[in-house]
Amino acid sequence: MIYPGVLALLLLTGIVWLLPVSFSAVSGNGIWSSAAFWLTQSAGTYGTFIIIIFTSYCYTIRMEVRREKWRTFLRSLIALSLFTASLAFINEHVTKLLLKEARPSHQYLLTRSKALDKLDSLYSLQTSLRAGYFEQLITGDTLLFKDINSRVLHHWIEEAGYSFPSGHSFNAFLLATVIAFSLARSSQRIWKQLYAIPFIWAVLVAISRVALGAHTPLDVSAGAAMGLTVATLFLYFDKTRKLIIHKKQLV
Repeated sequence: MIYPGVLALLLLTGIVWLLPVSFSAVSGNGIWSSAAFWLTQSAGTYGTFIIIIFTSYCYTIRMEVRREKWRTFLRSLIALSLFTASLAFINEHVTKLLLKEARPSHQYLLTRSKALDKLDSLYSLQTSLRAGYFEQLITGDTLLFKDINSRVLHHWIEEAGYSFPSGHSFNAFLLATVIAFSLARSSQRIWKQLYAIPFIWAVLVAISRVALGAHTPLDVSAGAAMGLTVATLFLYFDKTRKLIIHKKQLV
């Protein structure tokens, strides 16, 4: 699945770097704003778990014995849940803390409120205190941010951590690779033909992160590349791949 994954990554990079995507879904209550929000949610904590359940199911499609289906489903569910949770923890508590890149949404809020000089001091605070500051900033001057979608504002408050790399993009490309690998291995032609759909979803998720102002093009490009790389290695090596499937299949 490395080749379609790379194509998806190149497509994503071209869109977010060359087209006016940044902050394009933050104003009003239009279709794009709603779509971007729900795409983002699909690769969040709960969305990721639902996708993992679906991924685990995909690995049972080619099996005929019910007991084997359940064994494979549970093995895949546990392995992928632990795997993605561990990587998410490392990204949030190690990688992002080392790189300390401010979110574009936070810079936007502070710029509009003429308080950009507070950016460094705010990022010296704990995440919860930072979120509290932005909540007070937004609720304290509703007129200043009245053109911003309320769900987007709430999302900006919730995501008070550092920016680089994008965890949503990482999750999306990692899971898209694993799902596509499962579909491509299916003995049923109808499933084989759907292997590109997970990558389309992953690209849209990453675009939504930029459109909502939560990340920069660099954030999502790096996150997507990391997710694709980690998933490919996970599927390539016998010891990790056997956690979810049996036979070796080159990616």
